[in-house]
Amino acid sequence: MPEPTFVILGGGPAGCAAAIALRQSGGGTVVVAESGAYRSDRIGESVPPDIRRLFSRLGLLDAFELEGHEPCYGSCSSWGDYVLGYNDFTVNPNGTGLHLDRRRFDAFLARRASKAGAHLVTGARFRSVRPHTGEPAFVVELETSAGVRQLKASFVVDATGSRARLARNLGARRLVHDRFFCATGYFHLRDKAELTQLTMLEAVPDGWWYAARLPDRRIAVAFACDGDDLRSATLHESTSWLRRLGQTAFLAPALSESFYIPGSLRVCPVPCFVLDRPAGPHWLAAGDAASSFDPLSGQGIHKALSNGLAAADTIRACLDGDGTATERYADGIRQSFDTFLAQRYAFYAQERRWPEATFWERRREPRR
Repeated sequence: MPEPTFVILGGGPAGCAAAIALRQSGGGTVVVAESGAYRSDRIGESVPPDIRRLFSRLGLLDAFELEGHEPCYGSCSSWGDYVLGYNDFTVNPNGTGLHLDRRRFDAFLARRASKAGAHLVTGARFRSVRPHTGEPAFVVELETSAGVRQLKASFVVDATGSRARLARNLGARRLVHDRFFCATGYFHLRDKAELTQLTMLEAVPDGWWYAARLPDRRIAVAFACDGDDLRSATLHESTSWLRRLGQTAFLAPALSESFYIPGSLRVCPVPCFVLDRPAGPHWLAAGDAASSFDPLSGQGIHKALSNGLAAADTIRACLDGDGTATERYADGIRQSFDTFLAQRYAFYAQERRWPEATFWERRREPRR
């Protein structure tokens, strides 16, 4: 009997974690199709100390620690009050959190997937999928620089991010709970200047600001707001964005010894959703393709790695004849999203300083 072939669409944390875990758990060919080439900047993300448990499960903890990402000792926030509150990791048994350089982090995982025996194909975009005639499998079509490539897959993992390209092609729908935008720019610390190694968060009448120090003395600064405010205030333009940043009570003073990196401002939509069908016969979605959380949760990378590990376990169970494995996986995705929604609502409900402000009014009650 020929070995199965697993096609993973997307070479980010969820896809690479699934690839590594699949290669470690048994035979089979694993192909990771990544549309990019790990060269472009990605927004940095803070991860909690228990991220180390997931890297231990992947057998990569020592290698990950050697990557030298910036430590995160906790957070400070002006949320629900006009003073800063603090939450630190100093007594956490798993150590400090980390501020990730996402480009370097993703490239590290891709290298480890290749080292584990996965076939990594960069510059490969998902084009279509169809059932394989006469076999319980799919034919996945990719568009590459060398032309169109077709792969027969015993199982397909959709790790294409919030666009969920494969799952939506197979009829799944995104159940969107909320949607806003993040305008993110980068700063650089001047020589000998310092910045706290705490994540900084500041709520304002029309959204919230976030700042985190990254390796190489860079700082990621993001403003979360609704699309109508983004357009009316032209916050996609650096001049308007910097002017709004200058009005903050805590972030602006903290950034006084740094300078904005011209041309670094990027705007991206942030949908909060879960798929109505995160899995089906011979396929499943993982990471942001299955569900997308508010970045305030700080769970995006943790969720992606955890989903990738769970995806590998589910696929192996399916191949061993477990007919309920994909439904259990889908139930886990939905339960995790419900927990996130409850926590998110409780956190946003703490901010009551601007009861008539549109941004906060829209998030005052749980929305289904």
